Amino acid sequence: METFGLVQAGACPFRGRGTAVDRYATAFFTKKAELADLVCDEWVVLSERHGALDPDETVEGVDREFTALEPAEQARWSMDVVADVASRVRKNEYDRVVVFADRPMRDALKERGGLLSRIAAAGAETVEPLAGIGGRERQERWLDEQLSIRRDAADPTAADLESTPGELS
Repeated sequence: METFGLVQAGACPFRGRGTAVDRYATAFFTKKAELADLVCDEWVVLSERHGALDPDETVEGVDREFTALEPAEQARWSMDVVADVASRVRKNEYDRVVVFADRPMRDALKERGGLLSRIAAAGAETVEPLAGIGGRERQERWLDEQLSIRRDAADPTAADLESTPGELS
């Protein structure tokens, strides 16, 4: 099963120019990115300022929290990101899109960007493993557990994502 991942960037720890994966290298982002590396064939960074970025894409500027964006900005951002993701799904024939993002961003992608219907129309299912887990602390513990399982496994991709939110097989 070909899998595409979306990893929410969060706060940018430094100003200036750098790759997306380096600019957003907080502990929480790094855990989500590492899990995406293990379970996805390709993934992008979801930046509040820049939209969907390839991890090695060079960016500049400071992001703000997604919830700080005005509703119209969130809607425009969500529609642009979902259009980009749907295009990548069709082009690369992905079967699954995994969303590693917090609830406000997931909700905006679904409600304002039409994530579920547009990804389904592109031929893939959408999985939200962090949904239903609770706050950031609980999500980080879950990510630590999943990373530990995969690091210890002979084949880290063997334990594939299930469509049940918050669970991995």
